[in-house]
Formats: sequence, C-alpha cells, structure tokens
Amino acid sequence: MNDTKVKKRFVAVMLLVCLIFLPGCWGKREVEELAPLIGLGFDLGKKPGTFLITMQLAKPNQGGQGSAAKIEDRTFSVEVASAREATEMVYKLSSRIPFMGSLKVIVIGDSAAKAGFNDIIDFGQRFAEFRRTMYLVLTKGKAQTLLNMKLRDGELAAMSIKNHMEQGSSLSTFPTVRLGHYLTILGTQSTAPIIPVVESIKSGEDGIEYNDAKDGKELLIQGAGVLRGDKLVDYLTDKETKGYMWLENNVNNRLVNTMDSEGTISFGGQVLKSNTRYKLTNNNGVIGLQYIITTSISVDEVMGLKRQLSEAEWVDLMNQAEDRYAKVIQKECDLAIEKERELGLDFLGIGRHLEERDPSYWKTLKDQWEDKIADFPISLNVNVSVHHSGMSSSSSTVKLTEEGKQ
Repeated sequence: MNDTKVKKRFVAVMLLVCLIFLPGCWGKREVEELAPLIGLGFDLGKKPGTFLITMQLAKPNQGGQGSAAKIEDRTFSVEVASAREATEMVYKLSSRIPFMGSLKVIVIGDSAAKAGFNDIIDFGQRFAEFRRTMYLVLTKGKAQTLLNMKLRDGELAAMSIKNHMEQGSSLSTFPTVRLGHYLTILGTQSTAPIIPVVESIKSGEDGIEYNDAKDGKELLIQGAGVLRGDKLVDYLTDKETKGYMWLENNVNNRLVNTMDSEGTISFGGQVLKSNTRYKLTNNNGVIGLQYIITTSISVDEVMGLKRQLSEAEWVDLMNQAEDRYAKVIQKECDLAIEKERELGLDFLGIGRHLEERDPSYWKTLKDQWEDKIADFPISLNVNVSVHHSGMSSSSSTVKLTEEGKQ
C-alpha cells in the first residue's frame, strides 16, 4: 500500500471521529410544542413587589396555510414577582412552551412606567432567546387591557403595534424604540429615554370616525413618554413629539400643512428629504448649540385660489409656502425645546452633542446638567425649499371668467 492510500484512509477515519463529536439537535423542540410569544405587557401587581405580566401568544400555523399569528384566545395575565415565574405559569396554562425568540413588542403600562420597570425588563437582556430588536411602547392605561383588545381587522394587538412600528418612517411622527436602543440611551446617563405611546381610540375622538358597528377597536400611536432612567416623568404631545423627530434628524417622510400669510390659501405637502445638523456657537464666551434643518417639500395640494395666477405670481406663492413651512417646523421644534427646559430632562440629547463636539467643555457641565438645561442657549436655523409644486399653477376651484380661458 502506497503512502497516498494510507493518507486518504487516515483522513477518512479522522473525519468519522470528528462527526461523532459534532453537536446534534439532541435538545431540539418541535414547533408544535412551542407557543410563539408575540407581545409582553408589564403592569404593577396588586401585591407589593409583584408585576401583572401579560403574555400574548400566537397560534402556530397549521398545514402551512394562513397567517402564523391567527387570532385565538391565548393571551394570559399572571401576577408574579419575576418574568421567569410568569413563563412557568403560562406554560402550565397553555400546555405549550412559550418561545421568547419570537417576541415583537413589550408594552409598559402607566403604573409600571411610573414606578420603574428595569428590574422586570432585565430578563429581556439576559435570557438568550430574547432579541434586542423588539419594540418598546408605553400605554396610558394598562398593558393587559391593550393586549387583550380585539381589533376590527382581527389582528393580534401586538402584531398590529409591530406593523405600525415597522411603517413608522412613512410618516415620521413618532419615534421607534427597540430594546437595544433603550438600553444604549440608559448607558449615556445624560440623555433621557423617550418611548412612543399606544392607545385605543373610539370613533369620534381626535377627529377620527369609523364604523363602530363592526366588532372591535382601533389603535392609535401618537405622542411619547419621557423617562428619568426607567421611570416615566411626563408625556409629550403630538406636536412636541414631532419637534423631537425634527431635532433628532429622524424625519424621512412627513405630511405638513400650512397657510399663506393672509390665511386664505392652504398648502398640503410631503417632505421629500430632510437633514438636521448641529454646531456649537460661541457668543462672547457663552457656548450654545444651533440646529440647522434643511428640508425639501413637495406641494401636493393648494386650496383657496380664486383666480388664475401668472408664472411670476405662482413663484411668489411657492416662496410664501417655503416660508410658512419653515415656520411650522420651527414651531414644533420650539415646543420640544420648551418641554425639555420645563422638565429639566435632556430627551433631545443635547448633552450628548456637547460631549461629541467639545468633551472638555462637557466635563465642566455634566454633573449639573439637569440644572443647566433650562437656560442653555439653543437656536434654530430652518431652511425649506419646494422642489415640486404639482403639474398646474391653477386650481380646480378657480372660476374662469371666460369659457376656455386658461
């Protein structure tokens, strides 16, 4: 036997030995044995030191047809002292093992948010099955109530929230916060976390009406909560939240409405592109921060025109639109800055910007930063350009004085 054949046999034997010691799926769990966890809710329990934990489980897909998240009465709430205890209790009730790796949304109820929830959410960053990509949301009522809500479209509440979050950039009116981002913000110390708010809405509220004869309700994501550490301090209004989005450079699309200086012509537009930068300013030795917002907008709707405009008049009207859009953005940002000063909490991350631009100066401020926020100089420079104003300089509402005159 030559050396080549000996080497080949030796390699073959070694491969077989390696295969014996390779880990296999000895600890596998069949999907039929699992209950995919979609939503998790935290409320304070009635007993001291306990939480009311709500688990929303999805029905596994049967036979490969339909959605894997079919509606089924598989939402459980248990009052326990730890998340692990809740998992055990739900396992006993559902006869399936809750699979944490499928979790999409954590809903934090108002009571848990005000008391602090880091202890209970600690399980989410330690247990290996959890992913830090899950979304965090607040609700002004109970998380249990929100997750048990029956929606008109038949979707699980947790899945509906997840879908809203994934499409959030289409409107850019609320922040999308994942567990990993929340934990990162906590680590900065100077920046206050901010989490979007989800509520149920009845027909007729906030100018929204729907056919409530159909069984079920609707969800609304609007506004946000500001926290000191893990404790809710206050809520932001819709406009204050929109201002936060501008200053955070988190506006990809946005519908913006305004009117001309006389209040007779209204403009409806959509943000095509927006960019927010910031720089440090020095006014006679006083350090401040200036935001520079550059936005391009498409004017999709003009209402209130009473006559045909000349080309020069149309250009002037669009210049007015640019100025008025800039004022809308300025107002929303001012409201967010005013709220930051009022709360003394840096949810805008101004301290973080100072540290990035001038670390030595930041060291002189960081220990008294909450006291300094109220008077820290902040300025805005908003520039808006209309890059598309439709295909006509007239309007269907214009009454022509002569038939056929254009």
